[in-house]
Amino acid sequence: MFNGSDLSAWLQSGNANWRVNGNEVIVNQGQGMLLSKFGAPDFQIDFDYWVGDGTQASLFIRCLNANVINPDTAYEVRLSNAVTGAGGAGSIVNTMKLKPSARVNQWNHLQVSAMGNQISVTINGATGSVVDTRFAAGPVAVNYQGGDLRLKNFNFTIPGRW
Repeated sequence: MFNGSDLSAWLQSGNANWRVNGNEVIVNQGQGMLLSKFGAPDFQIDFDYWVGDGTQASLFIRCLNANVINPDTAYEVRLSNAVTGAGGAGSIVNTMKLKPSARVNQWNHLQVSAMGNQISVTINGATGSVVDTRFAAGPVAVNYQGGDLRLKNFNFTIPGRW
């Protein structure tokens, strides 16, 4: 999903200043999303990410409507720890809570597996899973709402295809 040189596999919305620097995707101003140009019903995603203090970011998976992306139209996996009781990074909003496990100002590793109605999330070794049938397929989106966010080593695997 990220070829290391540009964001050609993604559509951008909002005014976030997404840019590529070396092997990283970096954003630190504005607000917006990167939406993948393709999706699949079953997939595995893993990547490393870095969040600063106060960063607000998440990963949406199985987005039903590319024009309306929110927890009512896709699964939202938190990339930063919630300030309130919404759960830590790796939690799926309104579906599954994990204890806060994201580390600020250092790299974190996230793995998401969506196979049929089974969704599992592993962040920095802490794993949670849920069975849910609301969203069956669709692209993924990285949502950025503020702070410092860096992504690298972004891999998207469709079982049986690669």
